[in-house]
Amino acid sequence: MDMTYKDLLQSERPTNKWLVKDTNPQIIRATSEDVLVPLNEENNLVMQKLIDFVRLSQCKTLNQKNNGDYLRPAVGLAAPQIGSNTNMFFARFEWGEGEEPEEFAIINGKITASSPQIVALDGGEGCLSVDSDHEGIVPRSYKISVTGIDYFTGQLVEYNLRGYKAVVFQHELQHNQGRLYYDLINEKDPSFVGDDWILL
Repeated sequence: MDMTYKDLLQSERPTNKWLVKDTNPQIIRATSEDVLVPLNEENNLVMQKLIDFVRLSQCKTLNQKNNGDYLRPAVGLAAPQIGSNTNMFFARFEWGEGEEPEEFAIINGKITASSPQIVALDGGEGCLSVDSDHEGIVPRSYKISVTGIDYFTGQLVEYNLRGYKAVVFQHELQHNQGRLYYDLINEKDPSFVGDDWILL
């Protein structure tokens, strides 16, 4: 993604200093509250920061590794990760050259249905709020239905997701439940994969 600082929705340049880590369980392990829509000024700023952080982290022009405050590229970010226990998150999927990225800014998101079929990322998952390594397979539902309010339109939306997008949505939605990806790793056998699981 190419962008300039003029493209930011709010006035601050996104920084790693925004991030709340799992060493702060009072925030990261708390259950987030649903919010009123339209958003008040404070919650609107939180969503704008989520959007700006993820977009900038994916920008190869402004976010370079020789930058003093390099942001690890993120697919998604949830409100607790920047210190707000509000039920909001933003996800941005870049699929390849010439394809428009897909962006989802979701308020009061909720999983309404999930499949028994399990999917997992072959290399495990990572998280901007987790600095220590937690290697292992993270089982998630292959298909989910999600409802929420779209920040960009203000409309109630429902998504039926599968595969990688379903994994990302579950990862972000669980942040708002005070849960982290490594909670799902098999403690006795972190590399455990069921016979019928799908690995991506």
